[in-house]
Amino acid sequence: MGPTQLQLCILVAILAAISLVYSQTTPLFPVACELNVLIVLDRSDSVKGGFNKSRKFVTDVSEELQIGPDKHRVAMVVYSGNSYRREILPWNFAKTNEEFVRITNGLRAIGGTTNTKKALEVALDLMQQRNRSIATLVLVVTDGRSAVDPKEPAQRLQRELNTWVFAAATGEPEKVDRRELLDITGNINHIVMHSGRELATDITRRLLREAQERCRPTTTTTTTTTTTTPPITGCEIDLVLVIDFSTTTDPIYQMYKSMATRLVDALKIGHRFTQVAVVTFATVGRTRVKFNLKKYEKKEDIINAINGLKSTGGTTALGEGIKAGLTQTDEKEGARPGIATRVMVVFTDGWSNKGPDPGKMAKEALQQQFELYSVAIKERFPNSVTVNNQTLQDVAQDGAHFYDERTYNYLIDRIRQRNLPCMNMS
Repeated sequence: MGPTQLQLCILVAILAAISLVYSQTTPLFPVACELNVLIVLDRSDSVKGGFNKSRKFVTDVSEELQIGPDKHRVAMVVYSGNSYRREILPWNFAKTNEEFVRITNGLRAIGGTTNTKKALEVALDLMQQRNRSIATLVLVVTDGRSAVDPKEPAQRLQRELNTWVFAAATGEPEKVDRRELLDITGNINHIVMHSGRELATDITRRLLREAQERCRPTTTTTTTTTTTTPPITGCEIDLVLVIDFSTTTDPIYQMYKSMATRLVDALKIGHRFTQVAVVTFATVGRTRVKFNLKKYEKKEDIINAINGLKSTGGTTALGEGIKAGLTQTDEKEGARPGIATRVMVVFTDGWSNKGPDPGKMAKEALQQQFELYSVAIKERFPNSVTVNNQTLQDVAQDGAHFYDERTYNYLIDRIRQRNLPCMNMS
């Protein structure tokens, strides 16, 4: 074996070891009682010999799902090259596990070149039809040898809210394009080499099984009653409100407080529903987490705490405020990773002259799976400043997540949608 081959083998071994260790400690898939599962399955010439293994991986993993319209909704794209017909199986094409296995086992390798880019573009179209209120797993099964670079649509998939992108590589590891698989997932730990399919399948099934354990109802019995409570409701939101208390927002910050309490008042508050944390920022030294996600369980307590906040002014460290909000991804702060939808709402005029770059901190928030909104007051008041629209747009994850006092009710309605199914629950 020459030096180049030896280095390649060592690299493959390192990648496999990293993926295995990470798989045993961190959930590869979102922990959720309801889940969208989108499978993108390569059946081109480059995987033809290993297609049966790829298909078996998919059906084996499916055994830990509860496939159906009310639990795990599945869709599938089966592809090769441009000259060969793609099979596009829409959401809920299979209503049961048995139906899913029967249809998947009926798929055959048809050869041709590999166009993973087009397959991911089709997947993006399917994503627009998914149930957006629940988490989504995208499972791409390929050897990563696409004739057309799939990076651009892959990055768009990775940016989809509440979405995990995972890749299972087919064929022999030395023939797999690991760089392309990394482009597809955006995370080296979400790649499993197919030579370890049995072990990868066991790990994946165990994680899914543990997720389902968390979804099974718990029963509490007293001397007079027996109560069954589902531990996960599907309405969970970890909401972080980041409020600008710098000198430039005086007296606007009072309006920010009022808008924040209006949002809280519209939501279902509680450990099984929406939890709220508040961060205030001025200069770096005056940026504080006023209370974390686990501090309050009653709506009136949160509203009273917000109303009691006082501004001491100072320069503006917008990026530092977002950075402080990111601490609320920690379970010690009350966060519910993999269960709750993460939402961050930043109330600010968009000006920043201290601390880390707001745009970079916003990108970090998106990488931490936050839905990220910015809110400004555009009405002019004595001593108020004109808002910085550019920074406000940089902070929001896109133009549709930038609001002002005239459109704020739409933001409330948008966030409240997650809580609506649980409004009558106790």
